[in-house]
Amino acid sequence: MVFVLDKTKTPLAPTTESKARILLKKGKAVVHKLFPFTIKLKENKTGTKSFEIKFDVGATVTGVAIVDAVKCFFFAEIEHRGKAIKKAMDSRRAVRRGRRNRKTRYREARFDNRTRPDGWLPPSVKSRADNVINFTKKYAKLIPLKKVTVERVSFDTSSMISGKKLYGVEYQNGNLKDTKLRNFIFKKNNYKCAYCGNRGEEIEHIVPRSKGGTNSVFNLTLSCKKCNESKGNLSLKEFGKKVGKNFKRLEPKKTPKHASIIQSARTYTLKELAKDFEVSTGEGWETYLNRKELNLPKEHYYDAICIGNNYKYEIVTNKILEVKAQGRGSRQMCRMDRFGFPRTKAKTSKIVKGFQTGDIVKVIVTKGKKIGTYLGKVAVRVSGNFNITTNTATIQGINHKYCKTIQKGDGYAYSITTIKA
Repeated sequence: MVFVLDKTKTPLAPTTESKARILLKKGKAVVHKLFPFTIKLKENKTGTKSFEIKFDVGATVTGVAIVDAVKCFFFAEIEHRGKAIKKAMDSRRAVRRGRRNRKTRYREARFDNRTRPDGWLPPSVKSRADNVINFTKKYAKLIPLKKVTVERVSFDTSSMISGKKLYGVEYQNGNLKDTKLRNFIFKKNNYKCAYCGNRGEEIEHIVPRSKGGTNSVFNLTLSCKKCNESKGNLSLKEFGKKVGKNFKRLEPKKTPKHASIIQSARTYTLKELAKDFEVSTGEGWETYLNRKELNLPKEHYYDAICIGNNYKYEIVTNKILEVKAQGRGSRQMCRMDRFGFPRTKAKTSKIVKGFQTGDIVKVIVTKGKKIGTYLGKVAVRVSGNFNITTNTATIQGINHKYCKTIQKGDGYAYSITTIKA
């Protein structure tokens, strides 16, 4: 599908590639953006249709789906750069501490002075959340978005109800109290007891509630009635000694590091999106069941379409826009050789002759050894002779006068792939 804007850049309902091709050929529209492909009409039009964007938020990759009432026509995957940011922060910390050790006298640590504002997030975590927020705001300029749905993965029961303290049996009356949760636990364990392998009948806590166990899906398993009664409030170690060699060792799953990253950024993400859009959430285990019901493979963009109660859409696209967060450059003024000496001229500005590294440009060279037409990313040089990176090669020394900006760099790299059958 192709995104459509009117003459005043007001977003309209998307159209098919064939219709967009006809509009461009007849001169009724012009190309506005390459990624995602967007055309701008030469006349004003009005539209009343609204759309919904869904996010399957992950620590490394986030799946995206844009839908209307009955169809899903856009898929995307956002690759985050949290690991790169963490690595850069660690490197900066090492340099800073080394400099302080060399240049200053010993100073007593004053950790009490290092206060942080409420809601502070580590830069690597905040970057992941900002990718989702910025993506939504950018696409709201290309299509009339009204609603945003985000997957909310509950790793701890107490996080299900915000702003309210839970006591005793109240843990059992949260958002997960639903027949779908019971079906999920049964299917997850293949309808067999986790301890003896016989037919499962009851849902059981791996770590007993009396010993700090929660109602998280990570602490729930399937058990037969006999094993459940025998285990009671025993720990796994105690229960294993009681039943002897027939016991199947089962450890509760610990919340992975990626899960804590997602959970810590969730409140910030929802709060920022709620400023401009109608926001709703869906549970992770519910997404799993919906995807299984539709018999879809495990992909981030398919998870996105399955979030929430409304998930049965007709998929009318076979392409995925892959978005990779790369940042907007660095403060490094020039490149160094292996001895640490500068080997290029220092740049006084990131913008040279109106171009910036990362911009997508179209180049038409009319004379010289490099005659031809090229489309790709530009790497600027102070001299005004740029490098152009296309899908197949890098052409060096292209003068700026041959370059025309097609799309400004926004800190992301884009590519389009086709869904495998």
